[in-house]
Parts: sequence; structure tokens; C-alpha cells
Amino acid sequence: MAALLRFVLLTACLLMTLVAEKIKYKSCQHAHQNGHSEPGWFDIYPNATRPFKVWCEHSLNATGTLIQRRFGGTENFNRGYNDYKFGFGHPTTEYWIGLNNIYHLSNTGNSILYITLQDFNGDTRYAQYNHFVLGPESTGFKLNIYGFSGNVPDDMSYQNGMPFATQDKPDYHKCAINMRAGWWYNYCAYAMLNGLYYHTGKYKPSGGFYDGIYWKDWLGYDYSLRFTSMVLYHV
Repeated sequence: MAALLRFVLLTACLLMTLVAEKIKYKSCQHAHQNGHSEPGWFDIYPNATRPFKVWCEHSLNATGTLIQRRFGGTENFNRGYNDYKFGFGHPTTEYWIGLNNIYHLSNTGNSILYITLQDFNGDTRYAQYNHFVLGPESTGFKLNIYGFSGNVPDDMSYQNGMPFATQDKPDYHKCAINMRAGWWYNYCAYAMLNGLYYHTGKYKPSGGFYDGIYWKDWLGYDYSLRFTSMVLYHV
């Protein structure tokens, strides 16, 4: 009897695994709707037959796709265009999913961008944009963002309509070179989440540009944040 019960349970688990493998998830939310509520890696198919791996996690009582995280300064964000295009880092520490992946994700249905910000005192704030889309690579992965809500000022919209720039593919004003990070620059930035990681909060840049991780109208250019994350939700 015990052997039969074990056989039935193993068969059921195998069938569930086979069914899960056949489902081509279009997003983290799609995976969540099919019974996956735990954070982790998933293969998703946003709008193509070829999948890519994303890290799914929870907030807002929903499951979203992590596209950026800063915490601890373990990763170098002063990188070239190809690194920013294809991604780098690890989602539990410091991470960038890649512009190519963000483009495909943001062009699948209506995408909401949820940004979490935390200072070195543990004060946590958020900024939400109810519309977030990147243009194709031919536009420089141009930022299209609006529909703001949050408990910090709307600093990200200052970069709306701008292409992504890196040290080897710089913007006109060379902000990507002077600030030593890839980002959407508008001579230069009110919100900067890919800057240098300073462990002190308040900082003095070595050059003539504030190059930390900041949200200008919350704590100022000269305060580098302890933690940030950018998570994409689909509705």
C-alpha cells in the first residue's frame, strides 16, 4: 500500500512538471497565475519563440520581473554598451537584466515600473510609473515613461524621451563618461540609479559631476542611496 502511494505521488509530481514545462510563460505574472508564487529564475517568452531567463519576485501583492537592483556595491556599473544591452550581475545583490530584455518585456502589454529607494537610515520610498516602454535599439532604447505616483518627487520623468548612453556609446554631453555609468541622460539626470556605489550616504565626487546613486529631489545629488530596485509588472 505504501509503495502504491509513493508511486501515485511520484507520478503526479512528474505530470505536474511536464505540464509546467509545456507552458510558455509570457511574464512573471503569467507564471504566478499558473501556480508559481516563489521568487526565482523562470524562462519566459514575451513575444518570441526564443525564451530568456528572468528573476521573478513579489511586491504590490503581485509578481513582477526584476530589471535592476543596487545593494552593497559588489558590481561595476561603469560598463560598455554590450554589457548594458545583454545584462550582468546577480538579482540578489546587484543586477541589470539588459536593455534588449527590457525592450521585449516592456512591449508586452501594459507595463508598470515600480522603483524602490532606500537610504542608509532604512527610510524606504517608492516611485511608480503606470506606463513604461523602451523603444527599439534603432532609437537607442529610448525611454517612454509617464503616469507617476509615489512618495518621492517625480524625478525620472526628466529623462523621458532620452536614449540610453554608455561610456563607449556616449550622449552628446558626455554624461555617461563623466558620471561613469550607463543610463538615460538628459544633461545629465535628476534620477540616477546606475551610478557609483558610495557606502557613506553623503558623498563628495572625485570629479566635477555627482556620480552616485541618487534621487535629486528626495535627498539631493550628493546623497548616494543604500538600495534601489526596478521591477516591471504587467496588467
